[in-house]
Formats: sequence, structure tokens, C-alpha cells
Amino acid sequence: MTRAFFRVIIALATAAVFGLSAHAQTKFAGVISADKTVHDWGDVTVKDGPLDCTFTLTNISEEPVVIRSVTSSCGCTGVVWTREPIAPGQSGTVKATYSNDEGPYAFDKVLTVSIEGVRKPLILHLRGVVHPKKLPLKETYPVQFGALGFRDSLIKVGNLSQGEVKSAEVRVANVGKKPITVSFTDVSPFLSFTPSELKIAGNSTATLGVTVTADRSLWGENFYYAAPVVNGQKQEDRMAFKATTRENFDSWSGEQLRSAPLAQYDGSVVPAPVKAGTPITAKFVIANKGKSPLKIYKVDAGDDSISVKSAPDSIKTGGKGTIEVEVDTSSKKSDSEYLGIVTLYTNDPAHGIIHLYIDAIIL
Repeated sequence: MTRAFFRVIIALATAAVFGLSAHAQTKFAGVISADKTVHDWGDVTVKDGPLDCTFTLTNISEEPVVIRSVTSSCGCTGVVWTREPIAPGQSGTVKATYSNDEGPYAFDKVLTVSIEGVRKPLILHLRGVVHPKKLPLKETYPVQFGALGFRDSLIKVGNLSQGEVKSAEVRVANVGKKPITVSFTDVSPFLSFTPSELKIAGNSTATLGVTVTADRSLWGENFYYAAPVVNGQKQEDRMAFKATTRENFDSWSGEQLRSAPLAQYDGSVVPAPVKAGTPITAKFVIANKGKSPLKIYKVDAGDDSISVKSAPDSIKTGGKGTIEVEVDTSSKKSDSEYLGIVTLYTNDPAHGIIHLYIDAIIL
């Protein structure tokens, strides 16, 4: 695998944060709200046959909205949608059918919804886990708080822009025989749940609504936490939820876009080869060729071995700034290649997210 191809793979993996189906309304681009951004069929079997779902999109603007197109990432998924304009306050639908004929595996199919007049598409997901046969809930929901089971210890809520609310749904299970009541305490700011109290029958599943509200105090990749309370008893451990927040350019006027900052940079640093255990220092120079100050809201390190030593908060028009990071190579294997990534979140409409790479040889 070439370094360039490896770099693309890392960028895609970093950018692709899975959404979850909405329980409350998810507002998108100030134009529509979606009842969900992912439909999760949960655990199904190969014998269940084709799987159907419907996404409802409501016009929250003051003008008619047209769904221009909906494309699927896979030929295994058929889709139909409302073709006529959707009046303010009215709703349209996107209906999808997954063939479920690809055998046992976990799937996440993507629907890309293009809306007239909106620059970015709305991304919808079709998710599920296909098994050869039905399995006990304790096996499919292994992260357990008493009788409450989750599939994973970290729930990825998805990407959102400032000013947006991302509502999502995660499937949970009661792995016991008796009914349970679930709520949450010690909840992080900007995180909430619907319903506030969820009742789950014995040996069954339910859907829990999770909502993250964007706030300008939080940028980039952020973690939110909550402690489950099962039948009135607070659990010792917490659940973690992750969302990634970037600047929102959807409402920027033509004048704002023409007067915007513009970042120029060399996105890759190739330091001299080092022995395992020797720190690597990497410096990236960012120039602002735009017409207003370039703001760097946050710098995220792609893994625990990277520490950010210095980074400017703002770069004036015509100026330059330096991002300096250090890589701890003590855990790296000798005679290997290391590709690290640093992500910047900015107010440059052309480079709202900037990926910087450290491509090093460990001797």
C-alpha cells in the first residue's frame, strides 16, 4: 500500500463518523428537519428477507423545498422519494428497501439526499446486523449495566455544524427476564435523551433517543457522558457519546464568502527516520491568503501518541502561523511506517476541516 493511498484511507476513516437514526427531529441547513438520519433494523437474520424503512423530511423554511435526487451507495438498496415541492410546514418522504441478500454481516448503507438550493447533501444511513440465526441478547448487546445492554461502549452520534441539533437513536436491550426502567444522570452539557425514562420489557429491545446540541464552546471531536440509572439504581460506569462539530457556512452570504479567509498549506511533513522511542517534532506552516482573519477553532490529534505543542488561534490576512506537534514513538514498532493525522477546524469555507499528516519511518 502506498503512502498516498494510506493517507486517503486515514482521511476517509477520520471523516466518516456514523450517524444514528433520529428519535427527535434533526434540523438540517435551516431548511428541513428529519425524523431520523439513520434507520437501524438492529439484529436481523438472513431469513427475514427485504427490509423497508421510511425517512420523513419536514420543510421548516418559508419557501417550498424540492428533493432533487437521492442516490444509494449500494445496488442492494432501492429508494423512492417525494418528487413534488414540499410546502412550508409540510412533509415528504424517502423510502428505502434493503435487499438483505448479501449474507451474514454488519452493514451500513448510505443514502445521499440532494436538496435544491442547499450546497451540502443530507446523509442518511441504513444500518443493521445480519446473523445466520437469532442470537441471545446477552451476546449481541455485550456492554451491560445491570440488565441494560448496549452494542458498544461508545456511541457515535455523528457530524453536526454550529447552530444544528443532531438527534439520534440507539438500540438498547433488556438482557434480563423482568421489565426495567432506564434513565440517565450526571449527563454532560448539550447532551439529552428521549424519552427521559425508558421502559423495556424483559428479554427485548427498545430505541433510545440521543440528542447533541452544537455549541460554539465546543469544536471538533468531543465526548459526552452519562451514567445509566436502571430501576432507580445508578450504575458505576458511564456511557460515552461522540460527536464532531464544525463551522456552519450554509447561511453565509455571497459577500461573506467573497471576504472569507483562505488557508494555504503543505498538508504533509516527512521527518527524518528515527529509532523507536525517539520523539518526532513536526511543524506545519499555514498561510492566510484570504480577505479576513483565519480562525483556528480547535486542533485535534488523530491518536494518543500525538501532542499539540503550539497552534495559533487566528492568522491575520496575509500572515502565517505554525502548528507544532510532537509524536511519542515509544510504542511504535521498529522497522515500520507511521502515518499520523492532525485535524484543524477553521472558519475558511473552502477548508472548514484541514487534515495534516506526519509520514515517518521508525527504524
